[in-house]
Amino acid sequence: MLTRCFVILPTKQYSKKKENNKPFYSVKQIFQENWEDYLRTHNVREIEKVEVEKMLSCKDNNRGGFWYYCKNCNEYLFVPFGCNSRLCSCCGKRYSDQWASMLADKLMKNIFHRHLVFGIPDMLWNYFHDDRKLFKVLMDVAYKTIREVFSKMKRRDLIPGVIEVFHPFGRDLKNQPHVHMIVTEGGFDINGTFVQLGNYIPYNVLHETWEYNILKKLKKLLPQGIVEEAYLKYPNGFCVYVREDRISSRKGLVKYIGRYVRHPAIANSRITAYNKEAVKFCYEDHDGNIHYKIMLVHDFISAIIQHVPEKNQKLVRYYGAYSRRKKRLLKSSITKLISVKSSEGRVCYCPKCYERMEFVFYSRKDVPPDKNLLSNWLEMKSLA
Repeated sequence: MLTRCFVILPTKQYSKKKENNKPFYSVKQIFQENWEDYLRTHNVREIEKVEVEKMLSCKDNNRGGFWYYCKNCNEYLFVPFGCNSRLCSCCGKRYSDQWASMLADKLMKNIFHRHLVFGIPDMLWNYFHDDRKLFKVLMDVAYKTIREVFSKMKRRDLIPGVIEVFHPFGRDLKNQPHVHMIVTEGGFDINGTFVQLGNYIPYNVLHETWEYNILKKLKKLLPQGIVEEAYLKYPNGFCVYVREDRISSRKGLVKYIGRYVRHPAIANSRITAYNKEAVKFCYEDHDGNIHYKIMLVHDFISAIIQHVPEKNQKLVRYYGAYSRRKKRLLKSSITKLISVKSSEGRVCYCPKCYERMEFVFYSRKDVPPDKNLLSNWLEMKSLA
C-alpha cells in the first residue's frame, strides 16, 4: 500500500551552496532571465532556439518523469525528466559521465592510451567558425597525422585505435576549434598483431606532420597567401598537446574522457558572479593558473550558443581499430582486448535509506501513481 510520495527537485546543488553562504548561479538561470530579450535583438539559428528551449524546460515537473520504489521504506520517488540539451550544465555533465563510463568499457584493456589535443593557430579559427563543415576535415586530418607518425616510428603500416571529440570552444568560451583524441599507444599491423610503441612520441615530427597535413587539406579552401603565411609564422609546426602520463586503467579512462573530452561549454560552478547585466566566471589554463573573465549577459549567451552544432552534425568520431569497419576486419584480435559490461539501465537510490530503488514506470505529470496500478505492479514483482 502506498504510504508517502515525494519529489526530487533540481535544487540540491543550490541548497548545498546556500549552506556554505555562497550564492549559486546557473546557466539556466541566466538564460531564463535574459533569453526573451536576447531574441529581440539578435539573429539566432533554429537549432540554437531548440537547444535553449530544451534547457529551459529541464526538470520541469509538468513534463513528467520517472517513478521509483523503495521496498525498505515503502515509498515512491519522482525524478523529473532531464532535457539532454547540449547547453544544460546539469544534463550535460550527467550525459558526459554516462558516455565516458560506457566508452571505457568498450576500449581495449591492458593497452596504454594517450590523451592528445590537436590545435590550430588563431589565424585560422574564424574559417572554422564560418564553415562548420570543416569540423570533420580537422578530425580526419588529426587521425591521418597520428597514423602516419605511428607508422613511421615502427617503419610499417599501423592502425591505432582512435576516438576523437571536436571542441569548437576554449576554456574562456572563445571560438577556438581543436580536437581531443584518445589513442592507443600502438596499433595493429597487417597481420592483426598489436604493436606497442612505448612511452616515447616524437613531438617535433608530430607537430610538423600535423601542420603539413592540415594546411595541405585547407589550401584550396583558404584565401590565397594564408597557407604561406602560416608556414612562415609557425616554422616548427602546429601545436599538439600530449599529456605525459599514460592512461592504463578503466578509472583513468573515465576520468580523462569525462573531464577533458566531452562536457558542456561551462559548468555552473565556474560562474562566480552575476547581476543581470554581466557575468563573471573563472577558467583554468593548461599551466593550472586560474583566470577570471567578465562578459555582458548578451555576449555571454552568444558565446555559449555559438558552439551548438548543426542538427545531425557529429562531434564524436571513431577511427582506426575503433571504427566499425576496422572492428569487423580485426574482430578476432580486438575481441581479446575488449571487456564489455552490460548496462545497468536507470539507477536511483533512496534519499532516506540510500538503498537502490526499483524503476516502476514513467508518467507525464508528477502526480502520485494510481494505487491500483502500483498494487498490480507490486503483485507482478512478487510473482516474478
